[in-house]
Amino acid sequence: MNIAGAFTELRTWPARRRMIAGGVSALVVGALVVASGTVGFAGGSVTFPGSWWGYLVVAAGSGLVGLIVAGYFDAPIGAAATMCDLRWPVLGMISIYLSTDLRTTVPLLAEFVRPVVAVAAIALLVWALLERLASEYRAVAGRDRSEMAGADGEVCTTCRPLFPNSSGR
Repeated sequence: MNIAGAFTELRTWPARRRMIAGGVSALVVGALVVASGTVGFAGGSVTFPGSWWGYLVVAAGSGLVGLIVAGYFDAPIGAAATMCDLRWPVLGMISIYLSTDLRTTVPLLAEFVRPVVAVAAIALLVWALLERLASEYRAVAGRDRSEMAGADGEVCTTCRPLFPNSSGR
């Protein structure tokens, strides 16, 4: 799936998914700002001690994580979220944190490496979102084709479902 197709897919999302994306994005921004210290308080006023690109990375990354997490809800049959789907957003968030961390006296990443890690984290999150949307598209397209040709849609068989059905339902 390309980026234009992803935007088309996102436009068709129901309001519930959009609200989940916004809520998760806000939570991720808050968590990253608090954890990394990109916003501080000095002398009763708010300070922004980080570099300008750090704030852009936090905003873009949290938006992408919100979209990815919202894609886990109300997924079509055959595109159910799995435990494997969690690794890329988590790695992306950790990378964003490491590239914007201002709290530690001796940072884990050198100053000149931080922008590179930040760009890599955003690229990873974009890829994860495109893969998530592509899996939904393939599941729906496979289901539509299966009605005509008798073929099954594509499903993940190597990972445990993220939201397994309980036996009581």
